[in-house]
Amino acid sequence: MKILIVSTSSGSRGGGELSLLYLGQALKQRGNEVSLWVSRHSRMDELAEAFSRFGAVIRSDYTNTYDRRGRSIRSYLDARTARRVAREWRELAPDVVHLNKQNLEDGLDLCESLRLSGLPGLAMIHITQTAAYLKAALAWPRDFVSRRALRNFPGLLVTTPAARQRDLVEFVGAAERTRCIYNGVPIPEAAAQAAWRTEVRAEFHYAESDLLFVAVGRMVPQKRPLLFLEIAERIHQRLPEARFLWVGDGGLSKEWDAWVAERQLGAVIRRLPWQTSVPSFLSAADIFMHVADFEGLAFAILEALASGLPCAITPNLLGEMSFLNAENCIAIGPDDAWMDALRDPARRKRIGQAARDLAETQFSYARMAADYEALYEESRRLRP
Repeated sequence: MKILIVSTSSGSRGGGELSLLYLGQALKQRGNEVSLWVSRHSRMDELAEAFSRFGAVIRSDYTNTYDRRGRSIRSYLDARTARRVAREWRELAPDVVHLNKQNLEDGLDLCESLRLSGLPGLAMIHITQTAAYLKAALAWPRDFVSRRALRNFPGLLVTTPAARQRDLVEFVGAAERTRCIYNGVPIPEAAAQAAWRTEVRAEFHYAESDLLFVAVGRMVPQKRPLLFLEIAERIHQRLPEARFLWVGDGGLSKEWDAWVAERQLGAVIRRLPWQTSVPSFLSAADIFMHVADFEGLAFAILEALASGLPCAITPNLLGEMSFLNAENCIAIGPDDAWMDALRDPARRKRIGQAARDLAETQFSYARMAADYEALYEESRRLRP
């Protein structure tokens, strides 16, 4: 099958972009021809270079929603861009178009492009929270145009996990066109993990006796890095051997640095800029900690599960991910009782093994690719 993967080109460097790389690689391994359509903006160079190792990359003069004045409203009204892009896609003649959207309002002009192109396709929407929920400026008109565009979209609407699918059905009102597909990640080999652990701990001067917590994400309010700091301080008071590493940067980086400096915790809590690959850091860790306000199905969590890490996760996220339970993760509680699991190496090992077993059965990227192939065939039947 000839598959055109389309990025709305927000350049968030988050799970949405990572999903394109994992999906593209897995589809290629299964014998498909994959290509990526992406903006010429320089922030997309990293994704384009990575994708070019296994598929063709088409760069286009496209302006992402969040680079526009008026954002989604302006994007929705941009009929000229929608027509031009539709022509570009028809000339590429794919069997199916996979449109990757960061959120509900992202890339509304590209939704219209798929309708105008006459090509079969689907849209993957990673974050389904509304502008009203996010307390965005001009929330009502932004939600209005997003709902209208998605109702006019001719293909399947895909998201994950099931809680996000329920949000999408409630927002769009098109249950018959809405699907849920779990994200998937590569499962690292044990030998590679052992080597990574030794290398990373040596490079960053972590002793084997250090209990290393790792978090991965952009330093933005959604990911709540300052809450991570507060929990880290509590843990360190109970477990002096605990060390903490956040991988990723963003708008809250300076506030993070000031917090750490004020409490003189620089020897305990560190951060790194964004890394193109995080499995080596996960392999060096003993525990993965994730405290975001909301997510789709975070690739950071899935990669941690695949790495066999016990994952300490806040209850708001556990409520949205029914596959996580006391056997395969640790719920962060309001008091310190939950930290008992952190003290017990045997218990951490059992939880980590259950986490890896879960990733192997439900979240491999080969399984993700197979599920999408089935949806691509369904899309072709819907719009022959």
